[in-house]
Amino acid sequence: MTSLTSTDLAEIAAVARGMRARIAASAVERVLAELPIDHATRRNLEAGTLAAVDAFLATLAEPDGTVDTALFRAHGRAQCAAGRSITELLSLYRLGGLAMWEHVEEMPASDRLTGAQALALGGRLLGLVEQLSAAAVDGFLEAGAELRRRDRARRGRLHSLLLSEPPETREAIEAAAAHAGWAVPECVRVAVAALPIEADAADQERSPARVLTGPHPRGRIVLVVGEQTEAEAAGQPAAQSAEALLERAALAHGATGPLAIGPSVPLAEAARSAHRAGHLLDEVERGAVTAAPIVRTDDHELPLLLAAAPELVAALVERRLAPVAGLAPAKREQTLETLAAWLADPHRPQAIADRLGMHVQSVRYRLARLRELFGDDLDDPEARFELQVALHASGKR
Repeated sequence: MTSLTSTDLAEIAAVARGMRARIAASAVERVLAELPIDHATRRNLEAGTLAAVDAFLATLAEPDGTVDTALFRAHGRAQCAAGRSITELLSLYRLGGLAMWEHVEEMPASDRLTGAQALALGGRLLGLVEQLSAAAVDGFLEAGAELRRRDRARRGRLHSLLLSEPPETREAIEAAAAHAGWAVPECVRVAVAALPIEADAADQERSPARVLTGPHPRGRIVLVVGEQTEAEAAGQPAAQSAEALLERAALAHGATGPLAIGPSVPLAEAARSAHRAGHLLDEVERGAVTAAPIVRTDDHELPLLLAAAPELVAALVERRLAPVAGLAPAKREQTLETLAAWLADPHRPQAIADRLGMHVQSVRYRLARLRELFGDDLDDPEARFELQVALHASGKR
C-alpha cells in the first residue's frame, strides 16, 4: 500500500483544522438523526466529538503519537450512569467516525490522493475510532461494575435489617429500602436453600429485582420477597407470584437441592419466616420430611413442631410405644402398621382391611392383639392423639 507523505498529511490537516467545528457539528447531527438522546447526552456528545476531531488531527500530525483517552473513558462512564446501553454507546462513535470520514473526502487536498493512500487515511481514522470506542467501553464497564457493587451493598444492608433480631424499626427499613430501590411491602415471604461452592455471577444478575438475597452462616442462601396485596396481584401473571419469584432467584444464584419456603409474615417478622424455612430444610436433610424441589413450611408444620422439642418427643415415643418395645422386629412393624390404620379409621374393621389390603377376618384378629397391647388407650381421644404423634415421630405414620 502506498504510504501517505508528510506533505499530504500536512495539507489535509491544515484544511481539517479550519473545518474543525463544522466536522464536529456534522458528526453530532448525524448521531441525532439516528439516535434519540437527551440534552445532557447531547452536550457530552458535542464536547466528545470535538475532542475526537482534535485527536484525529493529532494523529495526522504524529501518526505514532499517543492519544489521551481519559475524556472518552469518562464519556463511557457518563453514558452508563445515564442508563444507555453499550450498543448505543458504540453507535455514537461509529456514526461520528463516518461523518468525519465524509468530511475528509470533501477536502480539496484529498482529491490528489491515490486509492491506496485514501484507504491508508481511512484505516488511520478507523483505528482512531476503535481506540476511542474501546476507551469509552472500558469506562462504561467500570461504571457498571461500580453501580452493581453499590447496588449489591445497599440491597445487602436492607436484607440484613429485615432479618435482624430484634427487628429493626420500620423507619430504618424504609430508609434502607429507599436507597436500594426496593418497594416496602406489608408482608414478606422468606426462603432458604443450599448454595454451591461457586455461583455464576452472570446468572445472578438475572435474579428478580423484587427478591433480596443474602448469605446464611451454614453455606445457604436466604431470599426475601415482598408479598403483593390482592389488589396489586390482580391481573399479574402467575410467574410474578412470591413463590415463583423466589424459585427464579434461587435458580439464578445456583441454589441446590430443595427450596424451603417459610410462611407469609408481617415485615417486622421476616426473621421468623427465615428461621422456620431453615428448620424445614434441616428436616429435609435428615430425612424427616420428603425432599422435593420446593417444600413449604405451611405443609409441614407437624414435623417442625416435633423438631422444636426433640427430647419431649423422644420421651413421648418411648412412653406411648412401650407396649411394642419387646416384640420381635417383624411383629413390631406389623403391630405399628395396624395401629396406624386403626388411628386413621377407629372402630371400622372393613375400612382398616381396605387400607391394609387384607381380609376383614385377618384384621379382626390383628385388632384383638392390638387391644391386648394398648387397652383402653385405643378409645381415649387424647391417648389416640399422642399415639399418632408418636407414630409420626418414629416414621411409622
